[in-house]
Amino acid sequence: MSDLTMSVTSAARTAWWIIVVRGVVAVGLGIVALVWPGPTAKVIIALFGVWALVDGIIALVSIFTHRGRSWGWLLLEGVLGVTAGIIAFRAPETVGLAIVIVIAFWSIMIGALEISGALQIREVPGSGWGWLLTAGIVSILFGIVLIAWPDIAAKTLIVLIGIYAILIGLFWLVSAFMIRKDLKQLG
Repeated sequence: MSDLTMSVTSAARTAWWIIVVRGVVAVGLGIVALVWPGPTAKVIIALFGVWALVDGIIALVSIFTHRGRSWGWLLLEGVLGVTAGIIAFRAPETVGLAIVIVIAFWSIMIGALEISGALQIREVPGSGWGWLLTAGIVSILFGIVLIAWPDIAAKTLIVLIGIYAILIGLFWLVSAFMIRKDLKQLG
């Protein structure tokens, strides 16, 4: 057995269940997003708005309480945070569009990493590399769709996220149980 095979097998024996948890959470969030898309979008944007506003205020207060960081950077951080928070509450559609772009690039990056990981472990028996490869391809295609049609994506973002989360969650679940099955066969 190669070092890579032994390393992957050892990691899979102790952590295959993490993939199960990740899959279950993704499927659960996907179902919530599909069942309640409007409220889900509003909650996501409102949470971002609260976080950005509070973080900005904390940065501004830190100008007077922290002597270690440059006050100029804290001022910039604070103003940007407060501004982002206000925009989230005053123009949630703008935040929705920005979130579409961030999710698109995140999805493409995750897809590239999943494909890379799949190609690295394809020689390892029971690694589930094909499922990981498929998940990577789906992630990249999802990101491309969001970039190609950001306006439509912004309107249907939560539904798209729900579908994506369910698909990726199912891929992870199938992969985890295939890994577990193959590990039992290896002994």
